Order: sequence, then C-alpha cells, then structure tokens
Amino acid sequence: MQWMVLLLVVLSVVAARDKRDIEHTPLHKRNAQNALLDVRDTHVSFSHSEFAYDDSVKVYANTSKITNEEAVEITWENPAASLFDMIAIYTPPSRGVKDYLDFRYVSDTKGWQKHQGVFHEILFNMRADYEIRYLAIDKHQKATVKASFKISVPDNEPMHGHIAVTSRPGEIRVMWGSAKSDKPRVKFSQSPDLQNPMTALATTTTYTADDLCGARANVTDPVMYQDPGFFHTALLTDLKPGVTYYYTYGTNKATSKTASFVGAPYPDAKVAVTKFIGYGDMGVYYPPYNGDSMGAAGVTRNLEQEAAKGLDFILHFGDLSYARGRGYIWDQFMTQMTSVSEQVPYMVGVGNHEYDHVSGGEKDPSGAPDNGFRPQWGNYGNDGGGECGVPTSHRYIAPDNGNGVFWYSFNYGLVHVVMFSSEHDFRPDSRQYLWLEKDLKSVDRNKHPWVVVTSHRPLYTSQEQNGDHIVGLHMKLALEELFYNYQVNLHMAGHLHSYESTCAVVSGDCVKPGTGTVYIVVGTSGHSLEQQAYRPYSWSKYHNCEKFGYQRMTANTTHMHVEFVTAPNQEVLDNITIPVWDESATKREFKRR
Repeated sequence: MQWMVLLLVVLSVVAARDKRDIEHTPLHKRNAQNALLDVRDTHVSFSHSEFAYDDSVKVYANTSKITNEEAVEITWENPAASLFDMIAIYTPPSRGVKDYLDFRYVSDTKGWQKHQGVFHEILFNMRADYEIRYLAIDKHQKATVKASFKISVPDNEPMHGHIAVTSRPGEIRVMWGSAKSDKPRVKFSQSPDLQNPMTALATTTTYTADDLCGARANVTDPVMYQDPGFFHTALLTDLKPGVTYYYTYGTNKATSKTASFVGAPYPDAKVAVTKFIGYGDMGVYYPPYNGDSMGAAGVTRNLEQEAAKGLDFILHFGDLSYARGRGYIWDQFMTQMTSVSEQVPYMVGVGNHEYDHVSGGEKDPSGAPDNGFRPQWGNYGNDGGGECGVPTSHRYIAPDNGNGVFWYSFNYGLVHVVMFSSEHDFRPDSRQYLWLEKDLKSVDRNKHPWVVVTSHRPLYTSQEQNGDHIVGLHMKLALEELFYNYQVNLHMAGHLHSYESTCAVVSGDCVKPGTGTVYIVVGTSGHSLEQQAYRPYSWSKYHNCEKFGYQRMTANTTHMHVEFVTAPNQEVLDNITIPVWDESATKREFKRR
C-alpha cells in the first residue's frame, strides 16, 4: 500500500496530458496535406472593417433557402480579386463583419486568378438565416464588404431526433430540437403509414449563455455560443415488447420523416439474446462521406448498418460531440447521429469534454459542490469549455433513478447497465458511490445475469498517459472491490483514444474467466487516435491504437461475446467470450494494491 501512495505522489508531478485536441473549424477546413485545421489557428482579426458594396463584385449561392445539412454551391466573381480576399459566412445576418462563423480565402479556389471561383459547403440549420459576404482585404488588414447573399432556413424544422429507454418497462423517450416551441408532439402507431396514430405531447426546455458556467461556452460569439433553440421530450408509454412502432415528431406545421423502433422486452420476459454497442470519444465528421473512411464518418456508417441488422441499444460513455462551448459542433453532431439515434436507444454519459469546468459551479446541473470534482491528484480541468454539462443535460434525458445524465442505470433484456461519472466524486461515502453501491446491490441476477458498468475514464490502462494512469489508480482503489463484490462482468471506458482489453482481473491479477471483471478501453469511435506506447502489464491482453472502431456485445443466458470491430472495414480484431459469473468459485480475498 505504501509503494502505491509513493507512486501516486511521484506521478502527480507529470499528471497533465501533453496532447492538443484538434478543434474543427465550422466548415472543417483542411490544409494542403488534407489534415483538418484547428479553429484556434485559423481566426483572422481585422484592423478595421466597413460596408462598401461594389456592383462589379458578386457572391451568390445556387439556392436562397435550405433545410438542415444541405449542400450549397457558393460562387464569387471579382475582377480585382486579391490573394487574401475572403468569402465569409455569418449566422444570423445581423453579425458584424468580424463575427463570421467561418471563411474561405478566394485563393483556395482552383483557377482563382481568373477572378472567379466556386466553393461547395454543407450548411446546417442553426435556427437562424445565413449571409455570405465577399470581404476584400487590403494590405493594412482592413476588411471591406463588397457583396453579400442571404440564405434562409425554416424556423420550425424538427431536427436531431433520438430515443432513450427509461427506468420503467413499456416506455421510450423521443427527443428533438427546433427553433420554436409550438405545441410539440409525437405521433406513433404500429402501422408504417401511421394509421390512427396515438399522440404524446412533449415538454420543452432551453438554455441561454447565462446558464453556462464559463468561457468559451457563455461567450456570445458565432464560433462559440449559438442560440440552441428548444429541446422537446415526449414520453411514449404502454409499448408492447418486440413490436415495431413508427413515429414522427414535430408540430402540426412541421413534422419529421417517419422513423421506427422496437419495443423493449419487459423485465420478466424470457429473452434469448441482448445485443448492444459501446464506445467513447466520437466527435463530428464533415458530411457527406465523400469516401472518407476514417474516424467518426466510418463508425457512423457502420452503426447505421448495425442498427439495420438489429440492435437493442447503444452506449456512448462520454466525449460526445467535442463541442467544448461551440454551439455549431453540437448541431453537427446531433445531425450526424440522427440516422442511428432515431431507431436505437442512444444512451449517453458525460466525459471531461462535456463537463469539466473551473468556474460557475453554482450553475452546474449535476449539483456538484464548488466547481466540481477537482482532487489534487487528478487531471481535471476546463475541458468542457465552460459547458459544465448544461448542453448535454438539455439534449439528453436519462432514466430518473440516478442523477440525470450524469449517473443512472437501466435494464434491457439480459443486461443491467450502469452509467457512472468519472468526472464526479466516486470515492467511498461520496453521493455517487453510495448510489452505485445501492444500485449494484439491487440487481436481480436471475433476470439480468449480466452487469455492465461504464465510465468515461478507465480503471485499467497500460498506455503511457501518466495523468490518466494516476486517475485510474484512484478509481481502482475506490471501485474495484465494489465491482468484485457485486460481480460486475464488464467495465467499458473511453478517454484514451485507443483500444485495450484485459483478462478477467481482480486486484491486478488475472483470474479464471467468470470470477473477475473484464476491463475494456474503447475510445476509438472517431475523434483521433493516441500515439503513446504501452507498459508491459500481465493483465493487458490486447491493445490497438491504429484503428478506429467500437465494441459489439452479444449476450445470451450463459455467455457474452465481446468484439472490437473496426471502421469502416468491420474487421473483428479482438474477440472475448465472458461466461456468467461462477457462483461456485471460492471467493478471493480482495487485496488493495
């Protein structure tokens, strides 16, 4: 025990991760090597700006009205175009010249020396119209607006649909967003053409910049805070297990396309198989796919295929959009996931990039004291960009048996799932620990032989990330014995952008399968991949930091098959079979070390 304390002290000196995450620009600009550019490296600050329209300069698009995620062709013409002239995009149009959402240099257009060019962009409905402006930039960094073109968006379009299970059988929550709150509702039926539909009225919430804990999230700048509109939630009840339901969401004036889902099994039902997927650390891709086979694009494409074949639910345990205070990233992520999350319950937890904050703790919706969990040995910072879980807790409604989206549990078929937060105090006697112990103790293993626990940060990792290694050691000290006592079969985490699996392990020792917990890190769903090496621990059985992918679980009454599936090729690189917990095995004496 003494050597562990000493190790924690030594390693705490180098606790911070020496890695910079790319923060995509709104238009996902790339350099000559096709690498994404960081928004922090692309901002241009003008010394002065003015409007001076010139009939010889033109900028226009192939449409003056778009819906969400629409391809737009932008054309510019200027007989006096210069190298640093820009096509800038604004939303809403009332923004000042310096407050653009994003821009392109006209010189990025092929053949721009001929004084004209074309850009192809994807624009999202961010609940405000767009304006495209041609900015002439002189040698003194003065920007002059020479021409402009406006594009309108529908003000009542329902977007970002997703569903979630609740803590009660026969229920599903349907959630979505829109610019207005005008009697939102869901219509649903067992008929594909929605004959004689039932109606569920929705409740509505929203947040403003004042509700967020700090910068950047509460800074009213177009690449940071963006009015999120309204979030609607309708509760569908009395659903029959195994029955396909068809539904639309929106208002009487604007309705979504028809989606469908399958009713979850009741707790007492005899279930043959429960199939689900888990991952962390996704982020956004820039649609359309355009052959992009890497990262979030490839994983999302695979998830669409998995959902079409039949899937019970998806677990995304933190680092969802990587918005970190930038509203446009939330819009892109929620749009990206709609094709999957409309038909499969999409259950999320918080990671450091949704939650960690250093100010404004009185606004924290999780109820954490002060500015959250900030132990001296931890590498907790401001990774949430001031969001402190506010955008996440409005967009996603979790089962009501815990603490909102921050920690909760649910049953589905043969599996009991616990989402707990590594961003909140998890130490013994903490609010979360006491809840977790009570929850694990209450599981009926006859109905739910499998207990799966997730958190954003891992307990076990052999990757050379000193700060995360320290946090993992403290998580093991606090939680591993609890997992052993209540026979947790599988723990999954992300945070490290890599894949790693362990043997069945108890207190650092490999044990007989079915007598210890298997720990898996799967932070490979799209944002980036780690480059760090691995330490030679005997419990580490397989690791990979070269492939994007996700974890696929198939559980029956006796075994759970766990596979690491790559994206987009769907190779299975790691295949584990976990037997149900062996009740007859001699209980080990748990050793803290």
